[in-house]
Amino acid sequence: MIDHFVEGTDSVGKYGYRFYTFSVHRARAKEAPLPLGELLGESTVAQGTDAFRRDGVVALYGVLNGLKDKRVDEKNKHVTVTSVEPVGRSIRFKVDLGTSGTNSTFTDPAAMNGSPVFMRAERHIESNERRALIVAGSKSTVGLLALESQSGATGTSQLIPLLKRSFRAHTQLVIDFDAVVHEEALRAFLDQAHIGAVTLRRSGLPSDIADQLEVPAKDAPFGRLEMKISKGRIPELTRTLTEKFRTNSQARQRLLSVGDLAFDELNVKMEVGGRSTTLSIAAERMPSFVYELRGRDRVDDEDFYAQVNGMVHEVAGAFGALVGADWQTGDWSEESRKTALELPTQEAPDGPEVDES
Repeated sequence: MIDHFVEGTDSVGKYGYRFYTFSVHRARAKEAPLPLGELLGESTVAQGTDAFRRDGVVALYGVLNGLKDKRVDEKNKHVTVTSVEPVGRSIRFKVDLGTSGTNSTFTDPAAMNGSPVFMRAERHIESNERRALIVAGSKSTVGLLALESQSGATGTSQLIPLLKRSFRAHTQLVIDFDAVVHEEALRAFLDQAHIGAVTLRRSGLPSDIADQLEVPAKDAPFGRLEMKISKGRIPELTRTLTEKFRTNSQARQRLLSVGDLAFDELNVKMEVGGRSTTLSIAAERMPSFVYELRGRDRVDDEDFYAQVNGMVHEVAGAFGALVGADWQTGDWSEESRKTALELPTQEAPDGPEVDES
């Protein structure tokens, strides 16, 4: 995963985007990912096979188009795809992610009487729009999904399971998100980095620290603990970074355990190509990159996609995705544009979902 946050002046609202990698493979053949534009081989075009069966981009477009303007309700989670636009080897789309099941009261602190302005019931849905981009080269076995992030969350726990379920039902193939990291490309990327600071973070205060700070027990889970590593340790960390982090979750877990404290993540702040970047490590997932830009508000569509599009080649190079120079150009056939794949009601078991963060 690669994060790129547009950060506000305070710590409450953060806007940006996160890149995920994805790959497609046959059932029980995870080690043999398929070319995303040739899922069934090059000869299937001549044989007249449906476009969504032979091309991963068309299949994902069909899945999203099948979800368009149809709210999917599963317990207290609600998903609605509001727009889908294909071009070249990419898809732009917007999705409305909602949650319900909460009772709460909204008040206006500026009001004279302080009376509630809205009473939220369990049936009410709170929703937030996410913009997204999918890019997948025809010959590449690695695709990219960029999802807009708000306050650090992208909504993958709502969207990704639906994509996986429908993709498998209609293609009989498995799609895995955040499943592929190109080891040598990642190593080359980190070799360019000039590391400036290393910080360990955890959500929630340990009970002994909370006691010393006289923080009530009920408030301790809302605290945040940070530990910074001195510059004297940074050169050694640079040499061992990729060895510890690239595939071994146990090594990542050990690194996040310092003394009696278990940290949630380790962040390495660095400069790469003149861009301020943070490498974020968590025990249960592969490394992610945060590209930091500062701004006050959520940017409009034009600015958002200009920033995301501008990062595609850099991200592709870091994770071994083959993206041609013309990935944003090329018209789709009428047949492909009409592809709309209905969401199946039952989910096929195909492994764990990508973690939300």
